Amino acid sequence: MDIKKILVIINPISGYSRSRELPMKLRETLEAQEFEPYIHITRGPGDGGHWARQYAHRFDLVLISGGDGTICEVINGLSGTDKPIAIFPSGTENLFAREMGVLPDCDQLIQTLKWGRRVVMDMGQVNHRKFLLLSGVGFDAHVLLELNKFRTGNITHLTYFWPIWRTLWEYRFPPMTVEADGEIIVENARGLMFVSNISRYAVGLRICEQARYDDGLLDICFYHCTHQFRLVKHAWNTVMRTHCRDSMVTYRQAKKIRVTSTEPIPFETDGDPVGNLPAEFSVIPQAVRVILPP
Repeated sequence: MDIKKILVIINPISGYSRSRELPMKLRETLEAQEFEPYIHITRGPGDGGHWARQYAHRFDLVLISGGDGTICEVINGLSGTDKPIAIFPSGTENLFAREMGVLPDCDQLIQTLKWGRRVVMDMGQVNHRKFLLLSGVGFDAHVLLELNKFRTGNITHLTYFWPIWRTLWEYRFPPMTVEADGEIIVENARGLMFVSNISRYAVGLRICEQARYDDGLLDICFYHCTHQFRLVKHAWNTVMRTHCRDSMVTYRQAKKIRVTSTEPIPFETDGDPVGNLPAEFSVIPQAVRVILPP
């Protein structure tokens, strides 16, 4: 498929303030190579998904510039279509870009659009919301809720310090039950968990280290945890990549996952809080077409 017309969706508050210069930079880069870009700068939550849903059919490709949450939002807007996407990362963590070797580099972007590899990725779905990367249940989602209480613009890694510190000492690890493909693998146990389509997590951690984006499965990593000191030990083991051998960690792969609790435990997808348990996860095989660097 020849790519000519490109819908460029930019989240101006993703990541660092350099994003303010991005629209002109991308327009000049694309037009210099005789592409026809239409630049849309999102105005708030849901706007990127709305534009993808309403206008993507007029273009050959959707180029997403933002963080992982922006990518997730746009992909939800493209649900049910076969429109390919490409990424120009401009978020804080950029898990998707790191996993796929995508750089915030205009030369690489042009190479990708002209000669890139075309892959088809699985997606996850939780309670009718699709996600491309991962979902965090409990501690991880609580950090994001704390962050959103005072977030007003661009964020950096340093922005997360206070939400993480506050959550570390306030979170009480309420119990939950996890069912994978009909089998109860965690029953009324305290802890935190991740459901992932990729191996990478923030700051280079490989929480679901066996996860692959095209294997038709979601990976589950449940950290049994009742207090902060156990959490710190889990974090160290994860850094050392020995956590999956720990008896206090439950690791599984499944196509369908159900997580319940008698308490209101939050969960997030691709960096955005979604709601509280219960949550029903499922994998959607070969759901999104992505163009990656050659």
